[in-house]
Amino acid sequence: MAPALTEGSEITGPILGNATAEAYEYTPQERAGVICISVAGLVSLSAILFLMIVKTPKRKTYHRTHLFGYLMSLLFANTLKSTGTVMNLQWVLRHRVENGLFCGYQGAIKHIGNISTALWSFMLSLHLFHLLFMRGTITDLTFWLQMIFGWIIVYLLVIIGPAAIEKVELGPYYGVSGHWCWITSGYPKEQLWLEYFFEFFSAGLSFILYSIVILRVRGNIVQSDGNWALRIVPRGQSWQLTFGRDLIDQAMLKVAQNMVWYPVAYTVLLIPITITRLSQFRGNDIGFGVTTFADIVFNLTGFVNVVMLLITTRLYPDMSTVPEFSTKRKKHLTIFVGMHGGVTPFTLDRSETAESWEQGRQATLGRSRDADDIARPMEVDLPIPSDSDAHMQRAQSDTDTTKVESKPPLLE
Repeated sequence: MAPALTEGSEITGPILGNATAEAYEYTPQERAGVICISVAGLVSLSAILFLMIVKTPKRKTYHRTHLFGYLMSLLFANTLKSTGTVMNLQWVLRHRVENGLFCGYQGAIKHIGNISTALWSFMLSLHLFHLLFMRGTITDLTFWLQMIFGWIIVYLLVIIGPAAIEKVELGPYYGVSGHWCWITSGYPKEQLWLEYFFEFFSAGLSFILYSIVILRVRGNIVQSDGNWALRIVPRGQSWQLTFGRDLIDQAMLKVAQNMVWYPVAYTVLLIPITITRLSQFRGNDIGFGVTTFADIVFNLTGFVNVVMLLITTRLYPDMSTVPEFSTKRKKHLTIFVGMHGGVTPFTLDRSETAESWEQGRQATLGRSRDADDIARPMEVDLPIPSDSDAHMQRAQSDTDTTKVESKPPLLE
């Protein structure tokens, strides 16, 4: 019987017929690798505890979105995952992995942590898709039902193994599996469908959902008269998308830009271990150093999520100042830009107050001109004056100027 995959490790554990071995001895190189993996789990666990005790997230930061509950579930899943990894230190001290009660608990805890991390990463993506793409909301009752049934499903997937699938001839369901304890090699289909499948499904579908959400909140995907349309705006003309966003759209864009990093990070951290697993599926021999590196990266999930939470919390919009995301509003400008490639022209209507003021101003100017015409002397043709007449005329002009200047100026 070909050995089955272990949880992210090289397959070197001894197999006795159809049953898993009772113990696995570490080589010095393997022991050093398991220590490094355990340290990565300890780093993630310490980061989560620091966040909960020192930098406790505030529910009001995620007002109206229920994102707080999904994030807390994701972090709790990361805690279980990291705890299962830190339990490897027991085997490091003994220089070997042994079947027993502690081994069974570690296998179950690692299984819970891995599938719950995949589940809540996907649920976070699905909730944001419903919130930002479909522009819908969920009630508190719906949210709590999702929380309850989500964790029930996780524990059922863990309990169903030893309760209904385990067979005597195949050995224990949770036991020695390579360099630690997990689902044993006697149950390869369960390894694939009860854990690997959920991890790959979560990473792939979450990435697709977030890509669609980003396109919607940016304005590349629009809905008009019940029909969806995709518009491509050149990079140099991306300013056109801004004209179609209101206050809610701007808040949605900030939320999506911050929260998109959670599934992206999960996918990136999953890539190395996915490559090693797929290679092992094809029968390739993967070096222990490669699988150790993949496991170290994968076990830093909790640490990475904590760092992102601390960073994005400061950039998250103040939801108390933003209307409900489900608020209905018209999108004429957005649709016009998408259809015609330009910006919708607009005019400003003159207010009644401005119109009355303008009419009064014109009337005042008219009366001023009439008064000026009346005060201005009639022009007559005069003979060319002599030098003495010119001197007298200049003196008279100076006198007239003085009189004019003493009069109050007319209203213009």
